[in-house]
Parts: sequence; structure tokens; C-alpha cells
Amino acid sequence: MTPSPESPASPESVTREFTIVVEAPPARVWEALLSPEYTTEWWFANTVESSWEAGAPVTYLDEDGLASVAGVVLECSPPEHLATTFRPVWSEEAARHVETRVDWMLTVADGAADPESTRVRLRHSGLVPGSVLDHETAPGWEYLLESLKALAER
Repeated sequence: MTPSPESPASPESVTREFTIVVEAPPARVWEALLSPEYTTEWWFANTVESSWEAGAPVTYLDEDGLASVAGVVLECSPPEHLATTFRPVWSEEAARHVETRVDWMLTVADGAADPESTRVRLRHSGLVPGSVLDHETAPGWEYLLESLKALAER
């Protein structure tokens, strides 16, 4: 996985971007990204709930059925782009942060070992540098992308 340099979204915020190549076609990665039966395997055992229509809520529920992340679908263009707002609710401290934006971009990976490979680029924007949310999400995204990769490549 390759983190890319941060780029300011505003004077008080930054964007963190991560890229990984998954040896699976975009349709399979897309299904793993949006299907509740798969998110339990790669998103910290959370189940996702959403209709995936623009304006619809999206919620990641932990094993006890409690929300850990909530947001709204901004754009859903299968199997290439998913944009949502991101509001952490997994702890009181994280929940104090403003809503941010997460973009998932899937493209066919040029030059990969498998011609059916997918380049997954995740962009999390609107983060306050040095904040709890900034510190918690960077390693979290790296873990989630590696977990998504492992699932989609099975």
C-alpha cells in the first residue's frame, strides 16, 4: 500500500490518500466494499447498512449493533467511485470531530501481475492535522485496505 503526500483541503484541514492494488476485478472489489455480508470480514467486523443511493444514510454497525461510523452517500457510481460523508461515533472523543469525506476510487490496475487487478485509491479529506481522528484513521485505513485486499483475492 502506498500512502501519498497530504494535500491541504483548506487551511485547517488535510487530505490523506492511500492506494493498494488488489488482484481481483473491480466488480468483485466493489461487491466486497458495499455488501454487508462482506464488510463483516474486512471492516472491523462491522456490518454496513445503506441503499447506496445519493442522499441515503450509510452506517457501519459493530457486533453489538451499535453504530461506529455514520454518514451519507454523496455519490455511488458502480464499480468506480463511492463518496460518503464520514462521522465517527466509535468513541466520545472521536465523535467530537466534524464530519469528513471519504472517496473510494476503483480502476483497472495498469501493469499489475494480473490483468484483472484493481487499483483502490481511498481519499479521506477534511481531517484536522494532528487530531484524534487523523491519528486513528490513518492506521485504520491501512488495516482496512489490507483486509479488503485479502478478502477480494480469496
